[in-house]
Amino acid sequence: MPHIVMLLSNPFRPDPRVLKEAESLQATGYNVTILCWDRQAAYPLEESLPSAVHVIRIQDIPSAYGIGTRQLLPLLKFWSATFTILKSLKPDLLHCHDFDTLPAGLFWSRLHRLPIIYDAHEYYADLVKPRLHGVFGMVLYQIIRTAELIGARLASGVITVDDKLGAIYRKLNRNVLVVGHYPTLKSFHEAAPVFTQDELSLIYVGRISTDRGLMIYLEILRLLRHSGVPARLLLAGAFTPSSEEDAFRNSIQGIEQFVDWKGWVDYDRIPGLLKIVDIGLVILKPEPRYVAALPVKLFEYMAAGLPVIASDFPEIAKIVRGASCGALVDPDKSPDLIVEIIKGWWANPSIPRLLGNNGFQAAQQKFHWENISGQIDGLYRTLLH
Repeated sequence: MPHIVMLLSNPFRPDPRVLKEAESLQATGYNVTILCWDRQAAYPLEESLPSAVHVIRIQDIPSAYGIGTRQLLPLLKFWSATFTILKSLKPDLLHCHDFDTLPAGLFWSRLHRLPIIYDAHEYYADLVKPRLHGVFGMVLYQIIRTAELIGARLASGVITVDDKLGAIYRKLNRNVLVVGHYPTLKSFHEAAPVFTQDELSLIYVGRISTDRGLMIYLEILRLLRHSGVPARLLLAGAFTPSSEEDAFRNSIQGIEQFVDWKGWVDYDRIPGLLKIVDIGLVILKPEPRYVAALPVKLFEYMAAGLPVIASDFPEIAKIVRGASCGALVDPDKSPDLIVEIIKGWWANPSIPRLLGNNGFQAAQQKFHWENISGQIDGLYRTLLH
């Protein structure tokens, strides 16, 4: 049984995409270990999941998240600790999630002549670019960009999340697989009964921040309440960065009783939350890393049968229009326009019920993990042989 080691620079609590890939491979006949970095030592040092996937956490290297020279020494220590554990694990293939694990993975794979996969959840250089400022920031951006291009070229294969990123990496590597951020169908058996309660419930799931629409959601709620619609907002996720929580606390005055922040929610609890709400929100600001992305929450809303309200970005719009599952809006325009859409749905609930059912059917037929998981096994077999 080939032993696969996945390298991850977060504590895996669990990371939904990593979990789905690991469990799919384990079920196919691989032995999968996730080796990850628990920077605050907040989770078990080791654990075995019900699927038999084994998790090992490196915990003696405290570090914050982010980009900068202060992160370099902890990162080097993480790579060194990774090498020590890999000696005992003796993997047959390395699977590096995100760019900050790739240099360590490439060094080990070259040293031991192992195949290595770079799993590019995003184009890392463009992800960090907005956080880099001044001359030093631009120099650091060029270093990261060049290193990522070289790393993708040296990897045995690349897995990424959408066709736009796939096109980038196919110029560098001949073994590129696009695996969408789709939910597993086992958690979504039927469409949620939307617009059947006396209150209207809106939900946003994922990392919470202003650039991910936080202030827009709060203003939508405020305007709906002022216009007589008995609306509530449910937020499920962690504030990223943590300073966003201060902005949140300052912005909910007067509507506190109508906002329910659940904090970080385990992945297996998300379907339960989506069954008790009416509308899924994914109104992201036009940051480069969002404009070209297909967020997993969009497909989770669809799989749950929720009508969605989403940013009118090309990739997102292609899905929403193709499935006819919601409304597309400009995140930079007044929330009043979004409120009018929601008020129309509240007055005529047959419309959002139809949209939600359209999304549910599209997810059942096309946008689900079981439809693509076999492709990962195919790439693995190619590289291992």
